[in-house]
Amino acid sequence: MNSLRVVCVTSAATSVFTVLLLGVSNDTTQLFILALIAIFFGIGQVAAFKYFWESTATVERGRIAGFIGFGSLLFYLVVITAIAPVLDYTGTVLLGLVLSLGMVAVSSLKLRKAHLQAKKLEKGNYFEKRTFLLYLVPWILFSLINASLAKNISFHVSQQFPSLYVTLTILQVVAAIIGTLVAGLIADFFGRRLAVALSLTSYGLSSALAGIASQPEIFYFVYVGNGLSWGMLLTLYGFAIWGDLSNKENCAKIYSIGLAVFYATQGVGLLPLNQIFMIPLVVSSLASCVLIFLSNVPIALAPELQPSDFREKILLKMHLKAVKKIEEKSQGHG
Repeated sequence: MNSLRVVCVTSAATSVFTVLLLGVSNDTTQLFILALIAIFFGIGQVAAFKYFWESTATVERGRIAGFIGFGSLLFYLVVITAIAPVLDYTGTVLLGLVLSLGMVAVSSLKLRKAHLQAKKLEKGNYFEKRTFLLYLVPWILFSLINASLAKNISFHVSQQFPSLYVTLTILQVVAAIIGTLVAGLIADFFGRRLAVALSLTSYGLSSALAGIASQPEIFYFVYVGNGLSWGMLLTLYGFAIWGDLSNKENCAKIYSIGLAVFYATQGVGLLPLNQIFMIPLVVSSLASCVLIFLSNVPIALAPELQPSDFREKILLKMHLKAVKKIEEKSQGHG
């Protein structure tokens, strides 16, 4: 079964179990159904990323990932600000049902089929394990910080400035939306390493600023910088980097590892220890900053994932498009 069909089947299964969840009152049965939903959702996610890999080439993967991230986070912003606050449990479950059915509809679209099949005749990437580890370590560190220390920082900010917190959160999501597009452009035009280094540096600087900030206005810059870097890393690690490190044989495995790291660290962030032993804001900020800047070391040692002549090819392509437009205009005037 190809990846597109897997996405359709798992989305349909998720929809069915979501409907069943509405009619069940027993806690044990609900947990069982939720576990099944999680399993099918996970399989569908990996299949969707595999389909994304099959549908994109390395030189364009960043920009396409940026547009996908832009649309996803924009929809997320609408949900958390306009839809989620007015939903009860049943409404939330129905929203999940609609999203699952929406995935079936989106997955049925065919993306430039003939052109993409020709592109996938390429051999693909066969990077050594060392390269994979050099890109994996920063992702692990960022995911851990995002799930623990960053939540601790947000908790302190919400306690100190409760009236500003909703505005700061919305600013963070808006900045993340912008970050997805910025990451895609930088990754495709200047390389993956520079894009990752910039996003990690932005995250580290915003974390450091949170620890030394004394005026509430400064936290606007903190949350904008944090959101910008989060959106960039979502685009880079969620789509582009794992795709660049993949080939036909290991694509599902590479994406699975990236997703497993993210969800496992989210689980760590839910441990009671993070709520009982509250770390001071300054300590959380300093620790986040240090760990983030240390994560730049593997990136500095890692090779560039884009082909060596990718910039020349992109510039040439843009030049040819510009020339073609000029010729069309001149012919139209003639």
